[in-house]
Amino acid sequence: MISSSLQTTLKKAAGIIKKHDYARVISHYDADGITSAAIICTALIRIGIQFHSSIVSKLDRAFIQDLDEDLIIICDMGTAQKDLISEFLKDKDVIILDHHAAPMNSSPNDTAATSPLIINSHYFTQEGEDEITGEVCAAGLSYLVARCLAPSEGARNIDLAGLAIAGTLGDKLEIAQGINKLILDEAIEAGVITIRTGLKLGEGTMRELLLLSTDPYTPFVGKDEWVDTFLDKTGIEGDKLLSNLEPEDEKRLITALLSQAKESEIELPEDALVGTTYNMNLEVVRNGLDFMRMIDACGRFGKAGIGVGLCMREETMIEDARTLYMKLQNKLVAELNRLEQTDDEGIKELPHIFYFYVQQTGITGVLAGTLAEFIHTNKPLIVFNKKNGTGERAVTKVSARCNKKLLIPSESGDGGIDLAKALEQAANGVGGMGGGHPVAAGASIPKGTEEQFIASIDRIISEQKQKLA
Repeated sequence: MISSSLQTTLKKAAGIIKKHDYARVISHYDADGITSAAIICTALIRIGIQFHSSIVSKLDRAFIQDLDEDLIIICDMGTAQKDLISEFLKDKDVIILDHHAAPMNSSPNDTAATSPLIINSHYFTQEGEDEITGEVCAAGLSYLVARCLAPSEGARNIDLAGLAIAGTLGDKLEIAQGINKLILDEAIEAGVITIRTGLKLGEGTMRELLLLSTDPYTPFVGKDEWVDTFLDKTGIEGDKLLSNLEPEDEKRLITALLSQAKESEIELPEDALVGTTYNMNLEVVRNGLDFMRMIDACGRFGKAGIGVGLCMREETMIEDARTLYMKLQNKLVAELNRLEQTDDEGIKELPHIFYFYVQQTGITGVLAGTLAEFIHTNKPLIVFNKKNGTGERAVTKVSARCNKKLLIPSESGDGGIDLAKALEQAANGVGGMGGGHPVAAGASIPKGTEEQFIASIDRIISEQKQKLA
C-alpha cells in the first residue's frame, strides 16, 4: 500500500500538470532518467499536453535561470538544486521527481509547498516500512504520476510499468519489496511483464555474453581463448543463445561459473549471477537487462534521443541503441584488461579507499560499479576522468562506488559508509560539487585539485567508519 501522504502528493502533481497545455520535461541522462522522461512524455501525449524534453548531465545555475516555461517537470535530479529552483523559478509550476538525498546545507523540505513540489522517495516512506525498503527511483515515481494522469479508468497507463522497472534495474534498487513490488505486481497482472528465474546476463550467444559481460563480472571478460576452453569443458555450444539453453545446461553453466569465479578470487555471489529476470512484453527490446543497458548506453554517449525513442517503442531505434551498447561494453572490457595488466597507471590503494584515473571516456561510473561490486569490494573505489573541458572551465569528473556490504556497520564496530555525503564534503573543500547516493556518488572538481580531493576523501571515509566504533 502506498502511504497516504505520497498518494496525496501524487494527485497534487497530476492536478498541477493538467492545468497546463505545455510542459518542459528535464531529466538525467542515465537509464533511470531516460525512462522517467519517456514515461512522463508518453503520459502527456495521452492527455493532449505538448512538451519539450531535454536530457542533461547536470542542473546548474545558468541552466535553471534560462528556464521560462510555466510548467517544468524535472526527473532524477532537482532535489540538490531546490534552493536555486525556489529562487529563480518561484513564479513557475515546478515538479521534481527524484530519489537523491538533499545536500547537507540545503533548506528543509516544505511538504506544503506547491512549487517546487518535490516527490522524493526519501521524503515519503511506505507505511510500516523503513526508507530503504520504500526507496523508489525517478522512473517509479514518474510511473506513479502517470497513473494519476491517466485520461480514464480504462486507460490507466499501466503499460508504462516496464519502463519503471527498467529504470529501477538501472539504479540497482530492490524490486521485490516496497512500492517497487507494487509496481511489478501490477505489471505482471496486466501482462506487461513476465518474470522467470535464470542467469542475469541478458540475451545473446553464450560466447558473446561471457566475453563482454561486466555485470555480473566473470573471469572470462575479454579473453577469447579462456571462453572457448571453458565452454568446451562445460559442454556448452558457444553460438547457442542463452534463452535456448536447456534447464540442465543452464544449471551446469551456473555451477561452473561460480566455481571459476571462486578460483579467480572474484566476489561473485550467486544472487548476482542468478535471479529474477524480466521480460518486457510490450517493449521493442524484450529482455529487461538488455533494454535497460541499451537505454543507459544511449545516454552515456550523448545520444539520449535514441534512448527516449526506444522507450517510446520506436523499432527503428533498436539497431543504433544496440551499437551504442556494444561500444560501451568494448570500452569497459578494454579498460578492465588495462587495469589488470598495469601497475604504474593502475589502481592505487590508500588506508580507506582505492582510486585510479580512467583512460576511456563515457564509462567512469559503470566501470567503478563493476570493480566495487565484484573485484575491489572491501573499500570504496574512486575513479577520476580528466577529459572534461579545457582552460578555466576544465574539470575532473569523479565517480565513487562501494560494495553494498560497506553501507552496513561491521561487527568490528566500524560505521557504515555514505559516499554521497563524503563526495559532497570533499568536493566542496576544493571548489567543486558532489552528491548522489550512499553506494554511488559523483562529483566535478577543478583540474589540479585531485590529490587534495583524494586525501580528503580518505580522511572522510575514515571518520565515517569510526562513528560507531
